Amino acid sequence: MTDEGDYMSNPPLDDLGAPVFNLAELREREGGVLGRGAFGIVRSIEGYPGLAAKEVRLDGLGASALRSLRFELATLTTFTHPGILRYHQIIEDEDGDLIYIVMARQDTALEALIMKHRRKKEPIPAETIVAFAAQITGALAYLHSARGTGANGDPYQGIVHRDLKPANILVSEDGNRLVLADFGLCKSAMASGTTRAGSPTYMAPETLLEGKATPASDIWALGVIVYELATLKRPNFLGDKEPKDVFINGWKPDLSDVKNDFIRGILERIFVLDPEERPTARDLCELLRVSDVSVVGMKLRVMMLEEALNKANGGIASLERELQTNSFEISSLKSTIVTQTAEIDSLKSELKTKSTKVDALEQQFTRAIEALEKKTHRRETEMDQQLAQVRAEANQHKKELEALKLANEHADKHDEEASRVEKALTPEVVDDSGVTALMKAAMRCDVEAVRALITEQKRLGDRDGKTALMYAAQRDCKETVKVLLEYEKRIRDNQNHNALYHALKTRHMEVAEVIIPHEDPTDENGVTALMRAAARGDVEIVELLIPIQKEMKDTDGDTAFVHALKSKHADVATVLRRHEAPSWTFLMCAAFTGDIELAKSHLSDKDKKNRDGDTALIIAAKAGYEDIVELLDQTDENGVTALMRAAERGDVEAVRALMPLQKRRTASYVKIGKWDIYGGIALMMAATCGHADVVKLLVEHEGNITDSKGWTALMRATWSGHLECVKLLSKKEAGDTSLQECSVL
Repeated sequence: MTDEGDYMSNPPLDDLGAPVFNLAELREREGGVLGRGAFGIVRSIEGYPGLAAKEVRLDGLGASALRSLRFELATLTTFTHPGILRYHQIIEDEDGDLIYIVMARQDTALEALIMKHRRKKEPIPAETIVAFAAQITGALAYLHSARGTGANGDPYQGIVHRDLKPANILVSEDGNRLVLADFGLCKSAMASGTTRAGSPTYMAPETLLEGKATPASDIWALGVIVYELATLKRPNFLGDKEPKDVFINGWKPDLSDVKNDFIRGILERIFVLDPEERPTARDLCELLRVSDVSVVGMKLRVMMLEEALNKANGGIASLERELQTNSFEISSLKSTIVTQTAEIDSLKSELKTKSTKVDALEQQFTRAIEALEKKTHRRETEMDQQLAQVRAEANQHKKELEALKLANEHADKHDEEASRVEKALTPEVVDDSGVTALMKAAMRCDVEAVRALITEQKRLGDRDGKTALMYAAQRDCKETVKVLLEYEKRIRDNQNHNALYHALKTRHMEVAEVIIPHEDPTDENGVTALMRAAARGDVEIVELLIPIQKEMKDTDGDTAFVHALKSKHADVATVLRRHEAPSWTFLMCAAFTGDIELAKSHLSDKDKKNRDGDTALIIAAKAGYEDIVELLDQTDENGVTALMRAAERGDVEAVRALMPLQKRRTASYVKIGKWDIYGGIALMMAATCGHADVVKLLVEHEGNITDSKGWTALMRATWSGHLECVKLLSKKEAGDTSLQECSVL
């Protein structure tokens, strides 16, 4: 049946009773789609119910990769183990674009069997689990012991499956026999290197962390499958953490859901971090070969006891050596104690002598303190006298300033006399504290005196750096402030505070409103002083500015509260929330800033909405914080995401927010009404439920994707009778695809 133009492998087909096809015959007998894998489409072969053909595309492969693929496929046809799917024939088309693999056809996958038990909530018997594990380990032992020469001519020892999972393990019609399938990424164990393939749930720690795959990695995947058979769910060792944060020294798996003792014992031996410490496939095959579960359990118990005994013997030997060492140390310590006892007696004698000296020193200190108290009293008296003198001088300065004011009022009529009076009465420019006459006039709210003194004493600061404008702001002298602003605005004191701060600090809001346009004005984008303070996290200034600038918005429509959130100043946002965003919960604030620890403390508010109708989930999605999205609406064990649930219930706003984070993800299984969807996406769920607005959003991102059974969203909308969805989807997915191809034979 072969043509010379077809490239074929040459397995002993006649001995196996399988026909030999050429390319034309195979295409002529091409049947319906049985399934779609990671590397091609599987179809039935008409007239041969026991066979199937897998079509693999070759375009895009380099010469070296193509040579390796051909070699690996040819190697697959040599496998004859009953636990490995039989590959009968490899046919390559004349253009070298496609390869067809003729293989044995099985009824279903182990994944479907697990799903069936899960839906019925019916546990799989322990005897069945052990029997399945024995068959899988037998097939793995065969693979791991395989020897040969690779495509590059180098010898190899052992083949690693790399993608062992329930979907790649097929079950016979009677449900008693398993075979391993989907060897699209198998490599020799010697060449496993850092090539990473497979499903993360079933990957061993060394594969997740370093990309390494060895026979021990297949054993880890086997353990995950056994766990799934025993509990009807996949283990979640990672939770929401990274592998590097979980798989560390001392890690132990949580196997509390595995109720059978000897199955749990097997898993305890498999789930260890060091690949060298895991049992080999041959070890497990020998252990599980016995059909009686109780005997298997006893054998496992014996092996575990032997290991524990060996460890105990090693520990005893170590303790004996330590005891001998400690005996020498005890003898040395006794000698040291004798020596130190003598030293203690000597120290006691010395302490008694020093106690006498301490008593004498206490008497000296008492006399010194009495003398110091007398000196302090004299100093206080002197300070009182000096203070009285300062007050008298201050009164004199006041009189002098009043005289100066009078002279200024009559300056126009009596220039010559005013000049004489001013020279006679002008006070010192600066006193001992650095306070000028201008500052004192500002403190008195004396506008005329300020105008008279401002030319000579403007922009001076006292020893704290405070100007006359700051003194006027503190005293609520609004008119004085207006005069001084032109000369002393934007100056800061030694504490880096300006006049606006001093006005706000003393709660003089009218004065503050006069100062703001000069010292912290609203810019061309509408950003106010309050917004700038919120953005830099200045809680004190924010609290002071709230009464005069709260609820203002910039040109983008953002308030100071939003500026605080964007800058991740949670404390400032908390202060502003009461005034500008009372509808925002703490959970919403955490979602906006990405603070997952704060979010965990307020999960009870996850269903609340703010004034804009947004929940914390929508806010987190818009901000791009996927970890908080997962915290609020976790992806379940079947891979159903928050986006899928929003699509199913027709929540347009949630879909719009979640789409950038979770589009094009697939769920292994979800049930909507009477429909079971395997490998489905959010678009399919919206189409099945008839949510046209959601379909309109998702179709550009998830159109033309098929589920595990070959169904598209258009097919699901058609079968569900949602005409509006069909119209939207037909623009993207319309074609010659037959709805008959939706059903898996």
